[in-house]
Amino acid sequence: MSTSFTSPFTGTVVEPTDVSYYALNFSSNTQLYWPAVVNPTQVPASRIMDCVPSTTSLTVILPQGNQGSVGTDILIRNKGSVPFTVTAFDGSQSVTLTNGTSRYFYLSNNTTIAGVWQNVQFGTGTSAADAATLQGAGLTTITGQLAVTSNVVEVSSTPTITDNSRAATFVWTSGNGTFTLPNSTTLSGGWFIGFRNNGSGTLAITPTSPALINGLTTISTNPGDSGYILYEQSTGNFFTVGWAVPANVTFTSATYDVDSIAGTSLNLVSYAPIIQTYVALSGTRTTTLNVTLPAITQIYVLVNNTSSSAYNISFNVSGSSTLPVVLYAGQVVTALSDGNTLFALTTTTTGVFFANNGSASAPSYSFNSDHTTGMYLVGTSVLGLTANSTQMLLIDNTNTSSPQISTPATFNAGLIPGGTF
Repeated sequence: MSTSFTSPFTGTVVEPTDVSYYALNFSSNTQLYWPAVVNPTQVPASRIMDCVPSTTSLTVILPQGNQGSVGTDILIRNKGSVPFTVTAFDGSQSVTLTNGTSRYFYLSNNTTIAGVWQNVQFGTGTSAADAATLQGAGLTTITGQLAVTSNVVEVSSTPTITDNSRAATFVWTSGNGTFTLPNSTTLSGGWFIGFRNNGSGTLAITPTSPALINGLTTISTNPGDSGYILYEQSTGNFFTVGWAVPANVTFTSATYDVDSIAGTSLNLVSYAPIIQTYVALSGTRTTTLNVTLPAITQIYVLVNNTSSSAYNISFNVSGSSTLPVVLYAGQVVTALSDGNTLFALTTTTTGVFFANNGSASAPSYSFNSDHTTGMYLVGTSVLGLTANSTQMLLIDNTNTSSPQISTPATFNAGLIPGGTF
């Protein structure tokens, strides 16, 4: 068959009757017919068709291919809320139009009953989608163009983080705290947030079990740390980008004159050097100085280089209810902070070593090959010697007028004939 219809009188192509526009509201599969052959009960294949399906799984069937001229075109737009399918006359060449989309169909071959229909996707929603319509979480518009953005949220208590928090950046402004990440089953693919610890304590970031972050059940960030948290949809886990635990430690130091500090408190929450030396230049202080350290993980070297016995220097972590570490005049302490408690690891003075009290089973002074034999402090002015976790000798001078030495063991005097006591 010819690929066009030619008039025997003029020699030109016969143009079929044209229907410019048709609004189709349909609830069942609908066959289109060429305007030249359509009757009043049938739906014409108009140049432009706005279609509104009332339910899903409906089909619009293009007119018979071998009854039309090549180049005949139809623009079909889905103005409904559900998709529908467009097929050729024999059910082949199916194309799905989702809600809000438009497709331009034109007949390129009319040698078969189905014909060959080419189609082109048109703009969705509107014929030219504007940037303001397309913007969403993480996107904004600048002079009519899309641009990335992030909503900065400052928080001092645990925030509620959801799928709608995508692209937001949470800035922590308090002491110790926690960010709880959403259940991974509630998140959409590509979800991410930013974070910054702008507070004075450790900020823990914890996913909802069984999800992990960086392969861990929780991570701890120190003041000044920042980065992004990305959700991996395939595993349901989280990863950080731009945040890393410092590999190298820089030792900072400062010297403080206790006599020039007004009052009884010194707050170092915003900046606490690792090495702190306290001196008394004028000798005017008479009361203990209480130093507050930030609630972070850190090791400190604390030096009380004053010479007065009228006061001490006390150290504790911000917000902690545990006992402080107290330095007397001349003492040097190496202390560990876990973010909640300050632990004294070693305490020394010039030429003097201070040990923990110890016990009979764990003496303060022992040996590499025998940890249960050595010397320990039983109590004030009472020294104990232990062997195999048993107290063997007690030296008691609590009463200086009657010092006592006692032992539960049998005393064998080798140089005294027959001497066993």
